[in-house]
This record gives sequence, C-alpha cells and structure tokens, in this order.
Amino acid sequence: MSNTMCPTLIGITFDEESQQALNAINDMKSTVKDGWAAIVIGQLAVIFCGLAVKPTSSAGFIESSLGFKLASNDVTQTAYNIYQTNWEYFFKSLSSLDRYANNQISTTAGLQMIRSRISPKERQFWKALHYGCKF
Repeated sequence: MSNTMCPTLIGITFDEESQQALNAINDMKSTVKDGWAAIVIGQLAVIFCGLAVKPTSSAGFIESSLGFKLASNDVTQTAYNIYQTNWEYFFKSLSSLDRYANNQISTTAGLQMIRSRISPKERQFWKALHYGCKF
C-alpha cells in the first residue's frame, strides 16, 4: 500500500457490513503487533533461555526441569546461540507480517468496493483504501 492522496469525505456513514470490514482491518493491525511481539520474544527465548542446554544422563528431576535449564545457561552458550541464529530469516519474518497485513487490508477494501448496495461515498472510501490511501 502506498501513501496516495486521500479524498475528503464529509458525512460518510457505513452500513453493517462496512462496519464489520473496518473492525476486521483494525483487528488485523493489532494481530500484526502481537505477531511482532511473539516473533521477538520467541527469538530472545531461543537465544537467552538456553533451550539447547542438555542435562547430564545422571541428572535428576530438578536438573531435568526447564527452570533449571533456563537458570543454568552460561555466557558461552548464549554467545553461540547469538552466533548461530539466522538473522536473515528473523528480519524477513518481521517484514513479511507487514506485507501480509497490507495485502489482507487491500483485499478486504477491494471486496467492499465491489459490493452493489453501498453509497457512493462508501465506495469512494473503499476504493481509496484499496489503492493505498491511509486514512
């Protein structure tokens, strides 16, 4: 979606289906924010929580627990985890969330634009949103 000139729409009212589409677009934006947080937290957990630390074969229940593994992570293991992390895929996954959300918003706006029973102002709004205007 590119930033194009937005039309001035005064007195626009949305019907029920348009309201649902607007809610879906707002939900998509909040889902992207949650997705970014999940990716970042997951990556940090893999790096700093030492999920690759394995207890010895004679370890008991306490040494085998996840809490002990997290606390027993040392600096060299963390440094190795940072080194072996594929940062290219990490950043690609972050940027692809934004592209996916923009495609979903454009598709939703396009489907609303071609509906038959909407006012001309609604159609103009959905057309502008479909072609990249950010209101």
